[in-house]
Amino acid sequence: MTGGNFNKTRIAVTFLAVILLFGESGIAALKDDTTAISRGREFFSSGGGLNGYVDYAVYAPGKYDGEMLFPNLYVYAYQVFNQSSTVSIDYFSVGLAPDVSVSNVLCDQAAGHAEPGGSVPNPWFKLPQSVIYLFPYDNIGQGEHSLTLLFTSNSDTGMANGAVSGGFTGGAIMALPSPSSVWITPEPATFGLLIGGAFMAIRRKTKGLR
Repeated sequence: MTGGNFNKTRIAVTFLAVILLFGESGIAALKDDTTAISRGREFFSSGGGLNGYVDYAVYAPGKYDGEMLFPNLYVYAYQVFNQSSTVSIDYFSVGLAPDVSVSNVLCDQAAGHAEPGGSVPNPWFKLPQSVIYLFPYDNIGQGEHSLTLLFTSNSDTGMANGAVSGGFTGGAIMALPSPSSVWITPEPATFGLLIGGAFMAIRRKTKGLR
C-alpha cells in the first residue's frame, strides 16, 4: 500500500469511528458525555399518555463543551425526548430549592444529540421554585426531541424533581439533577398553577414591549 493510500485509509477509518461513537453529526448524547460530573437518562410516563425520557449532564465550572464558558458556574444540561406519547410535550421544568441561585437560562442547538434540529422553547425563564421551558408554539411531537436546555448556577449538583406535561392537561415527574439538595414534590394541581403563572408572565412581558 502506498503512502497516499495508507493515509486515505487511516482517515476513512478514523471518520467511521467518530460516526459510530458520536453519531452522524459528531455530537455525543448528554448521557454519554464523560466530561460531565453527573450524567444519565431518566424515563417518564403517565396515565395521560406521556412516554419518553430526559437525558442530562452536569458540568463543573468552566468545563461545558470543552471550553472555558461560565468559568465560575456549574452548567446543567437537559434534553427531552418524546418516544411514543399520545400527546405532544409542551412543558418541561426542573425544581429548585428556595435558596438556590440560577442564571443564564438558555438552549444550545449544537450540543447533546447527534440528530439536528429539535423543538425550541419560547420563551424560557425561571420562577422561584422552578426553571421552566415552555413549548407552546413548537411542541415536542412523537419521535421528536428538544434542543439541549441549559441553565447555570453557583451551586453544586443535588437532586430534585423534574416535570413534563402534554397538552397542558397531564403531567409526569422524574428525579433529575438540580442545584439543590432538597427534594421538591409538586402535587398534580401544581402543574396548572405553574403553567398559568408562566403564561401570565408572558402576557406581562408582551404588553411591556408594546
